[in-house]
Amino acid sequence: MRSEAIFPNHMDMDLPFVIHAVGAARRQLRRRRDEGAVNTQVIYGEKGEGRLTVDGSTYDIHPGTCFYLPKGVPHDYWPLTEDWQTNWLCFDGICLADTLRSLDLQRACVVDLPDPTRFDALFRNIFAELHADPIFGQMRASPYVYRILVEFYMIRREQTGQQNLRAHKLRPVLDYIERHIADVITLEELSGLMNLTPQHFCRVFKDAVGERPFQYILKRRIQLSKRLLVKSSYLVSEVGRRVGIENSSYFCYNFKRLEGMTPTEFRDMYAD
Repeated sequence: MRSEAIFPNHMDMDLPFVIHAVGAARRQLRRRRDEGAVNTQVIYGEKGEGRLTVDGSTYDIHPGTCFYLPKGVPHDYWPLTEDWQTNWLCFDGICLADTLRSLDLQRACVVDLPDPTRFDALFRNIFAELHADPIFGQMRASPYVYRILVEFYMIRREQTGQQNLRAHKLRPVLDYIERHIADVITLEELSGLMNLTPQHFCRVFKDAVGERPFQYILKRRIQLSKRLLVKSSYLVSEVGRRVGIENSSYFCYNFKRLEGMTPTEFRDMYAD
């Protein structure tokens, strides 16, 4: 991407995500902000080498290294080579705070992009929308900010060594759950697959997946039941049994709790 910057109109726009500036710096200069930036930023190296200090840590920024800086967080980054090039995005929005909280992106962090071309494509789309339409381009470009945040979140999770290791070790457990989703599944069976005590297994599972084993199993059962409700004529009670929930009242209660409607209402809405 050639060197340029766009500062789109953003006044009085109550959008989920609002772009304040987007740029491609052919020669990235030093940026030291002792009080942080006024907007949240995502920046990644495209060529050359740079260095970042934030939250008391120092990071070398290579091509494909991406760093995320929440607004108001003091930071300093500078070139190590004359050809250091970056792509950068500054944004906020009425949904930003809740999104950052849900994605656990409230602190500055750094990741290595496994496929920088994905970020390149998202940035090019933002440039294209803002260039093509100075009035409504901001609205069309807004969803790409969310895409970038989600990509960053997923990459960071994958690159968290301990979590990634635990998720890999959990694969036999997750496969077992899928094969036996309609059966009675016990904690002893699952923990035995990893040669762990039930208590230790529950901690490992929650660290890797984000929820306790039987919360995960219940959600998978409800998810699978939706296809049966739409694609079959089974009674609701039979649908519950086929995904491993024998008690019809328990099935209906949890379906409504997770989906916001009863199984019958879901079938009426989505069935062919």
